[in-house]
Amino acid sequence: MSELNTTILAVFAHPDDEISTGSTLARYADAGARIVLVCATRGEAATIYCEACATRENLAEVRTHELECACQHLGVAELRWLDWPDGGIAGLPRDQAVGQVVALIREIRPRVILTHPENGLYPHPDHLAVWEIVRAAFEAAADPDRYPEAGPAWAADRLYTRAMPQSIFDAAPAFAQYRVQLNGQQLPFIPTPDDQIDVVMRVAPWVERRMAAWDCHRSQHNPDGAFARMPEPVRRAMAENEHFILAVARVPLPEGVDDDLLAGLEAEAPRPEVAALDAAMLRAEIASGRADLAVCEGYLKDVTDPDFAQALREYAGLEHDILSLLARALRLAGEPSGEVAADRERLMRGARLETAGDRQDFLLAGVRQALARWEAREAAAQAAESAGPGGGEEALWGALRALGAEQLKSLTDSGEQRP
Repeated sequence: MSELNTTILAVFAHPDDEISTGSTLARYADAGARIVLVCATRGEAATIYCEACATRENLAEVRTHELECACQHLGVAELRWLDWPDGGIAGLPRDQAVGQVVALIREIRPRVILTHPENGLYPHPDHLAVWEIVRAAFEAAADPDRYPEAGPAWAADRLYTRAMPQSIFDAAPAFAQYRVQLNGQQLPFIPTPDDQIDVVMRVAPWVERRMAAWDCHRSQHNPDGAFARMPEPVRRAMAENEHFILAVARVPLPEGVDDDLLAGLEAEAPRPEVAALDAAMLRAEIASGRADLAVCEGYLKDVTDPDFAQALREYAGLEHDILSLLARALRLAGEPSGEVAADRERLMRGARLETAGDRQDFLLAGVRQALARWEAREAAAQAAESAGPGGGEEALWGALRALGAEQLKSLTDSGEQRP
């Protein structure tokens, strides 16, 4: 089939989990497929292997930027976050978690979904839980009677999981003996017999893109890690040949085809073009948003009012969503979003405030200013698009405006409850 108008959804637990499918994502992105990456957590509980890169306090923010950087190299234009707790996915209310993924599937409408295998590749509890949740959501999203509030039903054609063939273990005995240290446990990598692999993506031309994406994840470069024990030729071969298991198929692979995840799927109607927005404007929005998020996270460290603390947490979650939308728009404009630093002046101004009232006023003023900008840009885009075919600007500013309105309500309600 022609990949140009096909959507692939990849759902993984942590920033850097996408690397094992990186060459494949880059290959299909270059062919014109729409690639949407959903990361369940921000990796905030991980070991830090680069002291100059991150601290325990800012690791979530650092790993957010690292994944944004990796997406830029892989050509992934859409990055979403579930903001589930790192190390705690298995403890989430399962029905609610499945519903979140169902809503994403119905919104994004992918033909193909990629995720962790049933064995996790190694039995990290988050990997295992994400597999179970995505597997359940794959079925539920197609059933109009389940999660009706999540939108019209959508039946994706195939669910693939990544895999590591036994031949890799045979070629690298030291790697086969390696154990991932996690909470006092030693977790082994789990091979899949080569004859149980359904698709081998032969993606040598995209290996350098995968390597560059891995370089973005500096906080996770373990000098004694699993892949440090793997001979370079084997590591290179693994990046050139990415392996997948077809876990569920509503449309089976054609007989004899084992090198294309999309083989045998009918072509889709062309997607409307999304015009690239002004990059300088987007960078300014991201810099301001990252400053406000850092200020908010600073306030959370010493807040004593429980109502204000809850408002700050809600504000921060919405700000992550805002930054994700802006980062995606900047990637569509052809620039890496991970390199945009927080607005230093705004960061320092907010950090100096001490009383809850002053802090609330600072955040409220920022939200109101942002809402005024976004409302004006949405109106201008609406007027421009009414005169001819548009490029999706109205949808972006409208989505940002809706998130900003939620922030405004949360902060305002908190202020009304304080004496």
